[in-house]
Amino acid sequence: MDDAVQRVVVDKVGGRDAGFDDLTAALPTADCRYAVYDLDFTIGDATAKGADGEAPRSKIFFISWSPASAEVKSKMIYASSNEGFKKELDGTQIDVQATDPSELTLDILKDHAT
Repeated sequence: MDDAVQRVVVDKVGGRDAGFDDLTAALPTADCRYAVYDLDFTIGDATAKGADGEAPRSKIFFISWSPASAEVKSKMIYASSNEGFKKELDGTQIDVQATDPSELTLDILKDHAT
């Protein structure tokens, strides 16, 4: 959010080669953020052929990060603007809300994606 709490502004853009650890490292420990993450993964059996074989997939996540240590005002602002902001984004497929690093892991995203 900008200082006047009127609009969402981009804080950081990760490159295509940036990993999930780069995203989580960029999240502040005491303030809220929205994040969009494109997860590439595979499903199926790499040793199988045909329809049961390994298939590449991609899902775009909208992440609402609201750590317990964030100020109450910040949490309220992000919570109240969450739905309106998501409507402005095209292509996000899965919503994830996290308040602690243990709620935002690659395994959790993969579970949501499959």
